[in-house]
Amino acid sequence: MTSHIRIAQQNTRKSLMATKELLSEFQKHKIDLVLVQEPNTQNTNRILGYPLQATIHQVGNNSKPKTGIVINNKTLYTKTLDNYTNSWMTSIQVQLDKTQLIISNIYIEPNTMIDEHIETLRNLLKDYEHLPLILAGDFNARHTLWHDRIVNKHGELICELINDFDLQIHNENSPTCITDNGNSIIDLTLSNSRATPHIKQWNSKGPLSGIFDHVYITFEFSSKNIPHRTPFSTRKFDEKKADWTKFHKHFSADRIKKLTKQLGKANNPRKIDQIIRQFTRSIQNAAYHSIPIIKTSPYLRRCNWWDDELRCMQIVVRNKRYIFSREKNPQVREHYYNEFRSFRNKYVRMIRRKKFLKWKEFLEELHSQDTWGNTYKMIKHKTNPKSHTLPIIEDFPVKEHPMIMEKIVNQIFPSQASRSSPNFSLDRIGNTTQHINLTRDYIESLIHKTNSKKAPGIDCITNGMLKQIKNLISNFLAKLFEKCLNIGYFPKQWKKGALTIFPKPNKADLHNSKNYRPITLLSSIGKLLEKIIQTNIQNYLIETKKLNSNQHGFVPEKSTITALFEIKKKILNCKADRLTSILAIDFTGAFDNADWDIILQNMTNLNIPSYLIRIISSYFHNRQIIFTYNKHRYSKATTHGCPQGSPLSPLLWNILINNLLDTFSVNNASIFAYADDITIVCSGKNIKELHNTILTALEHVNTWSISNNLTINFNKTNILNFHKKSFPSPIIINDNLVEIVPKIKILGLTFENHHLRNKINFTTHINNTINKTINVKNILNNYCKNTFGINTRKRQNLRIRNLV
Repeated sequence: MTSHIRIAQQNTRKSLMATKELLSEFQKHKIDLVLVQEPNTQNTNRILGYPLQATIHQVGNNSKPKTGIVINNKTLYTKTLDNYTNSWMTSIQVQLDKTQLIISNIYIEPNTMIDEHIETLRNLLKDYEHLPLILAGDFNARHTLWHDRIVNKHGELICELINDFDLQIHNENSPTCITDNGNSIIDLTLSNSRATPHIKQWNSKGPLSGIFDHVYITFEFSSKNIPHRTPFSTRKFDEKKADWTKFHKHFSADRIKKLTKQLGKANNPRKIDQIIRQFTRSIQNAAYHSIPIIKTSPYLRRCNWWDDELRCMQIVVRNKRYIFSREKNPQVREHYYNEFRSFRNKYVRMIRRKKFLKWKEFLEELHSQDTWGNTYKMIKHKTNPKSHTLPIIEDFPVKEHPMIMEKIVNQIFPSQASRSSPNFSLDRIGNTTQHINLTRDYIESLIHKTNSKKAPGIDCITNGMLKQIKNLISNFLAKLFEKCLNIGYFPKQWKKGALTIFPKPNKADLHNSKNYRPITLLSSIGKLLEKIIQTNIQNYLIETKKLNSNQHGFVPEKSTITALFEIKKKILNCKADRLTSILAIDFTGAFDNADWDIILQNMTNLNIPSYLIRIISSYFHNRQIIFTYNKHRYSKATTHGCPQGSPLSPLLWNILINNLLDTFSVNNASIFAYADDITIVCSGKNIKELHNTILTALEHVNTWSISNNLTINFNKTNILNFHKKSFPSPIIINDNLVEIVPKIKILGLTFENHHLRNKINFTTHINNTINKTINVKNILNNYCKNTFGINTRKRQNLRIRNLV
C-alpha cells in the first residue's frame, strides 16, 4: 500500500504525436493516472496511441470520446462510473483504504456550454458529496476568480458552480493554454471539501511541452494505505536472465546421489515426502543463487523509441516555445512563433520516424525464424483480447476480498459429505504386487517433451529448470517414481495446487463465479509422475479395448475431427429416410464435480491393474487447492473433481463417462462424446417416434448423471431439428424445458438444417470463418506492408493457420 496517487491532466488536441510525447512524460515521472482531453481517436470511437496493456476509461455506446482517463499504474483499483461518463465527461472511482475517490475529467468545447452540462455536474457533486471528489479538465472557462484576464460565459457558469458547492480552485497565477493568439487559464483542477486537504504539489509551471498548446498539469492525492493489486504468480524466477552455469554449480549432484540411496530404504510415505522436500529445496536453492527474481513494475512499459536525440530536440522546442510565449511585441512574437513552429515540425517528424523504425524492428524480428512471434501476438490480441481483471473481486471494497475469495472457492468447489478422501475401499481390489521399472532415458524423454512456457506449481520449479539438469536428476526421478508406483503412493507435496480463475469469454455477468474457469497450477515434477500414470492407464485401456469407441476426446488417433466426422455421417444416414434431430448435452462443472469413488469403482470394473487404482486412490486423498489474491490466501481440501491443469484429468473423466457410453442403448439414437461434450443423434419414422426417442435418450442421460453426482445444465442443453415438423409437446425433463434452436455449435462447428435430405447446412460456420479470415487478413496487412513486416514464409503460415 502507498500513501499517494500521482495524477496528471493534459489536452492533446487529438494529436497522435502529442499523445506519444505525453506517454514519454508520464512514464518517466511515474504518474499513476492521466486525465486526457481531446484524445487522439483518428475518427473512431476508441482512444488510440496508448499501449495495449493500458486500462483506458472512456464512453462506450459507439460515442466518440472527447475525454478519457488512462491508468498508468495497473495496480490501482479503478472503475468507470457509467452514469457520469459520456462523450464530454469521464468519471471513475478509485478505491481507497476505507472510502472511494471520485475523479471526473471534463472537456467542454468553446462556446458550447449549456444547462445540460451544468446540471450533470451538479448531480455528480450532489450524489458524491460524502466522498472526496476531483473535477478537472479543459472547461474553456475564463474568469478572474482563477487569475485569468477576462471573463466568458463558461467562466460565469463554472464560477457559480464553484460557489454553490464550495469547491476549491487549485490553479495558480500561471497560464494553462499558450498559443500564438495569447495565453489563458482554461484548464482547471477543482475539488470538494473532502478532497481538498489531500491534494498536494499542484503544478503547472513545469517545463512547457514541445507540441501541446496546453500545459502539463500534475498533482498528488494523499491518503493513508491506498490499496493496490499485488500480482501473484507461481513463475517466480526470470529465466531469460538465468546464469545456467551458476545454476549447475549450485545444484549438488552428490546430494542427489545420497537422496537416491535413501530412496532404496524409504518404504513409507513419510520418508518419501521427506526426500522430495530435500530434492525440491536443492533445485530452489540453485535457482535462488543463479536466477534473478522477476520484478514487476506497476507502471506501463516505457517507450523504447524515446532516445537522447529526441530528448535534446524536446528541450530545444520547449525553449523556443518559452521564448515566443514571453514576448510582448507582436511582430517579434510572430517571428519567434514561426521559428518555434518550424523546429516543432522537425521534432514531430523525428518522433514519427523513431517510432516507425522501432515498430518495424519489433514486427520483423529479423533475428528469429519463429512464425509465432510479435506479429502473431499482435494479431491474436486484436482478434481475441483477454481480460486480466477479476471484477468478481475487484469491484468490491478491499476489506471484503478475503470473504469473497472464500465464497468463490466454495462455489466452484463445493464440499461433498465432509470428506477429504475417497470412501472407496481398496479391499475391493486384489492385493497383487507389481514391480515397475523406469529407465533414465524414459525420464529424460519425458522432461525433454515438456513445455517450458507452462506455469509451475507452488514450488516455483519450472520445466526449464528440470531440462537444464535432466541428466543429473533422471536416475533419482526414475527410482522415486518407481517407488511411488510400487507402493501406490502419490506424494503429498504434489497434491497442492495454486488456483487461478479466468473470465469465460462472452460472459456478461462477471460477478457470478460460474462465469469463471478455474485452472489448477500443479508441480512440474508431480506432473511427470501423472504423465507416467496416465500413459500406463491409457495403454491398458487401448490394449484391452475397454474404452468405448464413441469417446473421441484425449484418445490416441482420435480428435474433434473424428468426432465431427462420425456425427455428420450419422446425421446424413438418418436424415436420408427418417426424421432426425441432434441433442447437445452440457454438464454443469463437469471436471470440477467428477466423483472420486465412482471413478475408482469404474477403474475396478474395467479391470485396470490394482497398482494403478491404488495410486489414483492416493492421488485423490487429501488434495488441496490454494487461492491467492493480493496477499490474501485461502486454502481448501477438495473432496471431488479432476483438477483442470492436470495431465490425468481428461483420462479420469473418460473413465467416469465411459459407463454412460457403454450403457446407452436407446433405439434410434447414437451417442458421441468428446471429453464432457455429449452429442446424441436421434431419429424416428414419424414425429411422435422421434419425440419419444429424444425423451428416452435425455431421461437415460439424466438418470445416469444423477446416479453419478453430476448435473445437466439445461440452459445450455439444446436440440436442433433436421426437419420442419413440430413436436406434439415440449421436451421437458424434471420440469426443465430443453430449447429447440435453429442452429447449434458442436466442437466449434455450427450445424443447421438443410432442406435437402443428403445435406447439412454449414453456411453460418462458413460465413463466420470467411469473416474471421478477412479480419485477420486486414489486421495482418496493417502490420505487414510492402516496405516492412515479417517475411513471406511467416505471412503464409499465419494465413494458413487461420484457415485451418
